Amino acid sequence: MATVKASYNIRPKSRNLYKNGKKRSLFVRLLMRFFPCTGDSIFEGARKIIFIGAFGSFVYFGGGLLYDVVNEYYQQWRIDQKMGEIFSGQVEISDEDRAKINETKPDIMENYLYYYNQNNDLVGHVLLPDLSKDLAYDDLNRYTINYLVYQTDNNSYYLDHTFDHKPSAGGAIFADFRNRFDGRDLSANTVLFGHNIYSGNYFTKLTRYFQAYEYRDWELTFYKNHPKVIFNSLYEEMEWKVFAVCFFNTEEQYGEVYRYIVPEFSDKDHFNEYILDIMDRSVLFTDVDITYGDNILTLSTCYYPFGNNIDTRVGVFARRVREGEDPEVDTSKATLNTKYLPFDLQARNWGNPWEGRVWDTSKLLSYNEQ
Repeated sequence: MATVKASYNIRPKSRNLYKNGKKRSLFVRLLMRFFPCTGDSIFEGARKIIFIGAFGSFVYFGGGLLYDVVNEYYQQWRIDQKMGEIFSGQVEISDEDRAKINETKPDIMENYLYYYNQNNDLVGHVLLPDLSKDLAYDDLNRYTINYLVYQTDNNSYYLDHTFDHKPSAGGAIFADFRNRFDGRDLSANTVLFGHNIYSGNYFTKLTRYFQAYEYRDWELTFYKNHPKVIFNSLYEEMEWKVFAVCFFNTEEQYGEVYRYIVPEFSDKDHFNEYILDIMDRSVLFTDVDITYGDNILTLSTCYYPFGNNIDTRVGVFARRVREGEDPEVDTSKATLNTKYLPFDLQARNWGNPWEGRVWDTSKLLSYNEQ
């Protein structure tokens, strides 16, 4: 009987891996694995071209993102250095510069002289102390937010420029261009803007007030650790009690666009109407009362729970501690509000239909005055 030998289809070694009978170097072989070469099949060539396109897109977009994140951390390091200098009083200003500033701003606080001399757009300093940390006032770790505040004649420049006028995706914290900082005379509603960014710096952490609603945090942990804001003008140190946190839409196609940036109120009725609207939309009640004549502080940042293509905002509202008032807040009285007034997209996605006003309007003292 004839013996039949088994036949195996052994794939021949690619001729591209060899040159003049010698195997190419590891580096060349790696390049040939990812880049089209003579002798590649149509399928292999197409695969490599697709890979190159995908890799190029990753480098272009991912590289830009990585640059932004690294730059944001670098900018934060520079800001932390500046804040440490303010608290420690390490910086000095020449007598000539001091005299020049005092001609126009005779009451400016010592801590801010040096930085105002660096940038005359400086108008204040915002801090968010974390009460869960038993630390000294001048310990930077005590503050969840700690930034100098600038203002120019528009609300665009500091979106992408730092305190020393350098381009940066993180920008700086800035006040609405209509706000007044004349000596100790502030606008009725001082509005501060800051980015919500990848690194978690600037105003990113303000969104944690709102996330109490998203995650049904009945304990309101972030609020109870941060019930007060410190906002100092160049002339006066001030504490502010948080009384509302709201989520706002900016595009009419998604429902109501509420105009919450209101620097001044024409009269008591205008003020009352504004506070009623804010409290109807607030995701928490803090038991902090408010009345016409109180100074309001609004902190605003972007937030994208519905995706980056839907532009929404979180606003945190606080009122200034009155003269002679106890600055402490009884956070045990704060409650989560799951029946706040939503815009259409919210109601559709989160199932929160408006059932009417549910908060205690007696907390708006000027509304109940007869």
